[in-house]
Amino acid sequence: MAEVVHLKGGDPLPEEGEYLVVTRIARPRAFEYFIDASPALEPRVGPRVPPGGPGYPSLETAVHAAQDLAARHDVPTIYVQHQSVLVRPFYPGKAPL
Repeated sequence: MAEVVHLKGGDPLPEEGEYLVVTRIARPRAFEYFIDASPALEPRVGPRVPPGGPGYPSLETAVHAAQDLAARHDVPTIYVQHQSVLVRPFYPGKAPL
C-alpha cells in the first residue's frame, strides 16, 4: 500500500521519482478530485485519471482510487495537494489553463 502524504500550503512536489498526486479542481458549483502522475510515471499511467470525464466526488474516493492505481504500478507514494491549491479543469484538445 502506498504512503499517503498530505502536503501543506506551499509544499512543493518532488522534482524526481514516481508518485501520484491527488489534486482538487474547481468547477462552477463544486470541486472534483483527479489523480495526476509524476513526469516519470506519466508514460505508464497517462496525464490525468479519470481522463476526460468527471472527477472523483470526494477526497476519500480519489485517494482510494489512487491506492488502487499505485498498487497496479508499484508506486510508493501518493501526495495530496493542499486545499489552497486549486487547478482549473483540463479540457482535452486544449492546453491546460
